Amino acid sequence: LADPGANRYLRVTMDLEVTGDKKPEEEITRKTSQLRDTILMILPTKKFADIVSTEGKTALREELIGALNALLTASKVSRIYFKEFVIQ
Repeated sequence: LADPGANRYLRVTMDLEVTGDKKPEEEITRKTSQLRDTILMILPTKKFADIVSTEGKTALREELIGALNALLTASKVSRIYFKEFVIQ
């Protein structure tokens, strides 16, 4: 995490709910590297205080959805489900 002077890290796993007119899993599979890179560029910019609260996690979820949808054309991420969210 981006907290100055602190050695904190975030471990997160998530599921994406994706919708689309055609087969959205094909676009997701094709763009997995780009989607993963986008997520990994956003997460380290967050500070502990930004994501520790429920409101912070909701804001992070919305930011991720917007960034991922900017990469997709035939499908859209409609929801992100955090399966694991550990900050140390």
